[in-house]
Amino acid sequence: MKRTLAAFALVLAIGCSGDPTTSGGSDLFNEADVEFVQEMIPHHEDAIRMADMATSSAVSAATADLVSDIRAAQEPEIAQMRGLLSQWGVEENPHAIHMMDDASMHGMMTQDDYRALESAVGVAFERMWLEMMIEHHEGAVQMSEVVLADGKHPVVRELATAIAAVQRDEISRMTALLDKL
Repeated sequence: MKRTLAAFALVLAIGCSGDPTTSGGSDLFNEADVEFVQEMIPHHEDAIRMADMATSSAVSAATADLVSDIRAAQEPEIAQMRGLLSQWGVEENPHAIHMMDDASMHGMMTQDDYRALESAVGVAFERMWLEMMIEHHEGAVQMSEVVLADGKHPVVRELATAIAAVQRDEISRMTALLDKL
């Protein structure tokens, strides 16, 4: 949890640093940066929706702590990414990730996934939630790796690095939680 909080603090510091008139300049970002931000916003919103489901279900204290950490990391990142799009004069595209051929690409939950999760209870819910969130986080790590290879905006690169680090840590935590169920 301390590593997650440290990485979260890094994300906040990144988001609060720099002159917005220079850090948002069009010469500093490319299509990969825009695509990452436009896709990561709905990806994070999907994780928040999943977190809401776990908050309203009876889960272990350790999973509840993880849910809180996910929300604490991803809500400010959503705001930061929306700020980047605004600085760049690029519109948000909340359907960007859903326009792909496979609705579950990058670990996004399908409507069938949501229905299955909504009908699960107790340990079955917690196990399913952890498995789905691991897949979701793996998708975010993959998205981050793509923008680190192809993007050029320094804030996006720092954000992607932080997202990948935090989510890898959370994947480890979730794997350990699954082992205890």
